Amino acid sequence: MSRSKILVLLVVVVVVAVAVLALSLRHRMRCVGFPGPGVTAEELPPPPAAGELRFVNFNIRNFPLDERPEDPALGYSRRTNICDLEAVLDGLDAHVLGLAEICDTRRFPPILRRSSDDRPMRIRFAQDGGRGGQHVAVAWDGSVLELLEEPVEIAEVVVKEGLRPALAVRLRSVSPPEVDFTVVQVHLDSGPDDYDFRIRQIEILAAWVRNWIARTGDPDIILQGDFNTMGSRFIGPAEELARVDEILAGAGLERVVNASGCTEYWGGPGEPDGIQVPSLLDLVYVSGLPVRGPARSWLHCERAGCGELVSRPGAEDGTFFDVSDHCPVTFEVVVGGV
Repeated sequence: MSRSKILVLLVVVVVVAVAVLALSLRHRMRCVGFPGPGVTAEELPPPPAAGELRFVNFNIRNFPLDERPEDPALGYSRRTNICDLEAVLDGLDAHVLGLAEICDTRRFPPILRRSSDDRPMRIRFAQDGGRGGQHVAVAWDGSVLELLEEPVEIAEVVVKEGLRPALAVRLRSVSPPEVDFTVVQVHLDSGPDDYDFRIRQIEILAAWVRNWIARTGDPDIILQGDFNTMGSRFIGPAEELARVDEILAGAGLERVVNASGCTEYWGGPGEPDGIQVPSLLDLVYVSGLPVRGPARSWLHCERAGCGELVSRPGAEDGTFFDVSDHCPVTFEVVVGGV
């Protein structure tokens, strides 16, 4: 073999080796995170039945969170494991996916595409993400649903500087039986001192829904998202939830009960001790659509049964720290031959 051919062969070998190494490093970087249990089939829902649309409501904590461990001694990782996230999105089998806290709207769509196999998932983001750049979004399976009109950003819910607008997306089925509906994705104000602002946001959303139904003539509405129903210094979360139910009932919206009982975990009011406690923040309200059964929360909410969640060295929880403190919430709407 001539010297020039040997040189070309060596160059090819080196290029291939570098490419393989780069792919390996990229995979390792994307999959960095906790060596915890990760995503298992037992913590994800079974596929939706024929004739049903599956809706998912999911706050993906400050995606993509790329910080150093907050407290390694307590098992805090605070980093989005992209491989785990893709496994979650794939296993949810969503026809409609409502999202919150998408900080990088450029990086998320390719992840959604990779996790959707041969389903053509479409996505729209709210343009404004508030002070923290936390955008809400709605994604849908383009083989089943299509846009009926351009999405609407509901800026009226920004009742103080830095809050996030809601996003309304009107969809319809691409094949019989024909069904159309509007998904309104929200991420409301947070904190016990901000109860009055949240209630004002709820009142604005109720008025918006009434006006939207009057304009479109279509009562089929799904209002979902992170409502941050954590109570105030004077009332508990249950009392706030009852108030929200009352206001939205005036717009014809009824809450879909969550059979799991929680949708998110946090460190609790005391000093950090590695024990996370459950809360019910991510809610779903529906008007005009036949919902099958209650909603349900998955991943660590399912794993811990909405009891205390422990994360300490040797007992770390993979999805809580690697994907989100919130759990994806699913429910189904019966529409016939989907």
